Amino acid sequence: MSKEKVMPAGLPFVSAGAVWFILALILPVYKVWALIVCLIAAAAALILLSRRRAAQIAKLPPAPTVKVRAEELAKKLDVCRDQLIAQAGRLQDPSVAVTVQSLAKTLNLIADEVERDPKDRNKVRKLANHYAAMLTDLTEKYIQLEAQTAAADGANITGAMTQIREGLSGADDALKKLLDDLFSDDAMEVSADITVLEQLLKTEGSENKMDFSGLDM
Repeated sequence: MSKEKVMPAGLPFVSAGAVWFILALILPVYKVWALIVCLIAAAAALILLSRRRAAQIAKLPPAPTVKVRAEELAKKLDVCRDQLIAQAGRLQDPSVAVTVQSLAKTLNLIADEVERDPKDRNKVRKLANHYAAMLTDLTEKYIQLEAQTAAADGANITGAMTQIREGLSGADDALKKLLDDLFSDDAMEVSADITVLEQLLKTEGSENKMDFSGLDM
């Protein structure tokens, strides 16, 4: 069953004008009775279509509230938090494991703060919808590279691991900065808060991109 579309807001007025125009061509509008008929017909068309549009709008599902949208973002952060916690247990490098655990903890605190104060949702939208998943992807790549070092200690693998390790550390600092901003009344945009994170995690179109295309993964 297809959902009925809502007519454009200006359609009732356009239709009323069309009714007036058509009747004016047919009836002698220079006579009072004809003028009254045109006015009544145009007004009836306007009222009927306006009521129909109001009924269509009433059938629409309610728009998500600010609180609901904030909770959706928090859930995305929670998913990435759980993934990072699981990945930390699979890491061989204890220093990277500590960094990943710190990332998970910070994501958890950010999610809690967004749920507590939904007005902060705009500051974390890019993080929840894009950057958090990139963190889990980078961590997973590091785990795969660790497994490869047991078989071959190549310069490419070592360099990639160093780049990811430094990237995760920088991202951890950036997230903590964002968290501090959420707890303050500073109205900085999220793009400014996570500039470091964005630069570190760019995977293409950057001189500092993390390119794993040459590795056997």
